[in-house]
Amino acid sequence: MFNLLISGNPESWESSPYEVDRSRAVVEYTANEISERYKFFDEKAIRELKSFPSLFVIENEEKESRIGYITNIRLRQSSVVIDFEFDPILPPLRIGAIEDLRIDIDLGKWELSRTHWAVKDEPLFEILLRRGYVTQQQLDACQSLNETPPPVAPAPSSNGQTAFNASQVFIVHGHDELAKLEMADFIESVGLEPIILHMQASSGRTIIEKIEYYSNVGFGIVLYTPCDVGQKAGALSGRYRARQNVVFEHGYLIGKLGRSRVSAVVKGDVETPNDISGVVYVPMDDDGIWKTELVRELASVGYAVGA
Repeated sequence: MFNLLISGNPESWESSPYEVDRSRAVVEYTANEISERYKFFDEKAIRELKSFPSLFVIENEEKESRIGYITNIRLRQSSVVIDFEFDPILPPLRIGAIEDLRIDIDLGKWELSRTHWAVKDEPLFEILLRRGYVTQQQLDACQSLNETPPPVAPAPSSNGQTAFNASQVFIVHGHDELAKLEMADFIESVGLEPIILHMQASSGRTIIEKIEYYSNVGFGIVLYTPCDVGQKAGALSGRYRARQNVVFEHGYLIGKLGRSRVSAVVKGDVETPNDISGVVYVPMDDDGIWKTELVRELASVGYAVGA
């Protein structure tokens, strides 16, 4: 997920703050379900919008575009005022870069000619890295500026058994940002802290090292969402599957924490791996029954939770 702010004033991004009409903020060129989540700018929406990376663009790319973050959001009667800052490490994007990324970032046909603020459900940093606009070293350096300490490991118990951190929950997810945010909201609502891997600094670590570093928790939730399509060789059709990293991290957490401390939550009609047997898959239903089931699972392994 990322913010895309486009202004017709060539001087808009010279300094903070910036004001945008309320009718053009998180409404235009934004998927309906995303707009409904953020357009009212309640406290939770503001917190999440500030956590997303942002692209600051001048209409028709009259100037280079910049990458940064929204640092504050203030509401007025008919407008929204934001403070912002550019990332000091990531380079400006050359004129024409946004057009070059049109398909990758879900840019509308006339969007570059319209002053507005959109929210896109695309992995901005992954796209910029894949297309060569930033390097992995630059991304690691950016994240290390806001290094987050790993989950705290409790001291071993007196009987020699493994002790678990019962205040944090590790969330594994694919490309469904809304499902990830909904799960994080739920974990916070029961008084726990969600640990989401991509929000943590790499500091030179490989992916597996990051998983080892940040998964020092007492419970893991794995989100199976329809992000990929898989099929046997020669088959004419396939089924929706979760991302490969999701299946891998699911198995890793079972090995590290034990099956009773890992729950898999399935959104939609998604194929689940046959090799991970004896695992309960919780449907992410619209009625929210999945929340009750997760509370029960968390309580069964010693978490103090309340729905």
